[in-house]
Amino acid sequence: MHIITLFYNCICVNEVISFASKIPFMDRLLDSGLTTTVSLIRSKISNAIAYRHFMNTHDECAFTDESEVSTKTVVSMKITQGVAVAWAVLCCCYAQLEAYRILCIFPSSGRSHVLVGQALLKGLAERGHDVTMVSPYKLSKSVPNYREIVIQKVDLGQMTKDFLQKNEGNSMASLVYLFQSQMRTAEMALEDAKVLALKHEHFDLVIVGYFVADFVLGLGPHFNAPTVVLFSAGMTKPTADFVGNPRAIAAVPHLMLGGKGTMDFFGRVKNFLFAGVENVLCAVSEYVQTSYYEHHFPPDRYPTFQEVRRNVSLVLLNTHFSQSTPRPYLPNIVEVGGLQIKAKPDPLPEDIREWLDEAEHGVVYFCLGSNLKSADLPQAKLDAILRTFGHLKQRVLWKWESNRIPNAPPNVLSKAWLPQDDVLAHRNIKLFISHGGLGGMAEAKYHGVPVLGIPIFAEQFQNIQSMVEEGVAMRLDYQELDEQSFSDAVNIMLREHKFVERAKAVSILYRDRPQSAMDLACYWVEYIARHRGAPQLHYPGADMNFFQRESLDVLAFLIVVLYAITKMSKLVIRLAYRKVFKFSRKIKEQ
Repeated sequence: MHIITLFYNCICVNEVISFASKIPFMDRLLDSGLTTTVSLIRSKISNAIAYRHFMNTHDECAFTDESEVSTKTVVSMKITQGVAVAWAVLCCCYAQLEAYRILCIFPSSGRSHVLVGQALLKGLAERGHDVTMVSPYKLSKSVPNYREIVIQKVDLGQMTKDFLQKNEGNSMASLVYLFQSQMRTAEMALEDAKVLALKHEHFDLVIVGYFVADFVLGLGPHFNAPTVVLFSAGMTKPTADFVGNPRAIAAVPHLMLGGKGTMDFFGRVKNFLFAGVENVLCAVSEYVQTSYYEHHFPPDRYPTFQEVRRNVSLVLLNTHFSQSTPRPYLPNIVEVGGLQIKAKPDPLPEDIREWLDEAEHGVVYFCLGSNLKSADLPQAKLDAILRTFGHLKQRVLWKWESNRIPNAPPNVLSKAWLPQDDVLAHRNIKLFISHGGLGGMAEAKYHGVPVLGIPIFAEQFQNIQSMVEEGVAMRLDYQELDEQSFSDAVNIMLREHKFVERAKAVSILYRDRPQSAMDLACYWVEYIARHRGAPQLHYPGADMNFFQRESLDVLAFLIVVLYAITKMSKLVIRLAYRKVFKFSRKIKEQ
């Protein structure tokens, strides 16, 4: 009878241990002051495992005599089982206490921007949080704890088509249209019926995916929840202003100017003037967006737009210090570069995997991002690219948005959408031909793939230039792209091993971190939720105006004081001089 009971107990304990070990919140108990309890429980569980092993390694017949099994051992086993069950229940309860309801709104027309937000939300969902994602794009497959609300967006197709066909990159007309389109996309998000229904729910934290439109920050005070801003690039004036972070204009080149290392005098002049222009543009943007904000978040019920912008608890930047010039950061600005990169790549679709695996001489991967469409390339440039690919011994994998590439050579495989991170992780990828988007450059660095950059607009020129300076890329100007220039650049990149060697070295540097970008981002999001906005991180400078922050008011006060002291000193000296002179004259007269 005892042998049956003991065997049953061991099985029960084993099942409890197996169940509890799958709970992702176990280690977090140690951070919450329950170290002693957890250590005791682990000790009891270890004893249970040891006893089960003892049972398995002895002949069952040795225990057929009831007298040989002590009552003390049975009681000890019962206690151990009870403690194990209690531990599992405790972990489950703690997991429920630590699971937050998180809303993320990412009203951007750019799919590459939203991918970063989707990656973060999936990471939070895997940690047991209940997340809701509001964006124009849907995941390819469902994820537990992940709810999606797909909203409408303003299509940027015509603008990006003009980029390729008319060489209209960073024109003022394009920037104005981009600003207007993102304002409208954000408005459509807040006016969406499903989003309006969300306003009656409860959320512990709001994540705003920032791209141009930040008046949606009003959702934070609506839910009385702390706000986290996620930006898919590096620091700019708006992201710095959210928490009052110094911009270091004298030492760090702007994102749109690029470059690494120390700026010379004229570089600092250029950076200073660009920062001045950015100040004006941001002031205009804030003025325009105030009306949008007040329409959706009336001032009689919500804080002002300026107050909401200064009440952001955390800013996550999708960059890494190895990508640019190091700069000073407040503790509530965190670099999480490569957030969308998976530590273990997902399996590729079977046809793509076979195409890559069977490439004897390697593969060239061609992609112009999620906004630009290769199908919009002018015919002359498309023919030049295809003729070059036709002469290669390597295979080519091309992201092509329509059904197929006309007149494509047999060594070219095209797909409307490709899992870029997983493709770049494949061992046979020898070259990445890209427009220079920040996400793609991060993935190329992580996986150690050389890049042939063809920048088109925005900060892509600076992204590629940075890669060139690191020795992992070549740059080809889009306006000069023809068969000769493209063929020369591709063959140089494939022939010279220095690019591969340097890419591997940069990959080691980029990967060398105390924790992954995902773990770091999730930790800080949970930290903000756990501490209800973490007011201890709030920088007093965020509440100061320009004159206070730059101590101009102090300088003005000191100048006035110095002026007053100088005037008083002069007056005292003048009076003393007159008195002495008058006294000496009286003596002379006497």
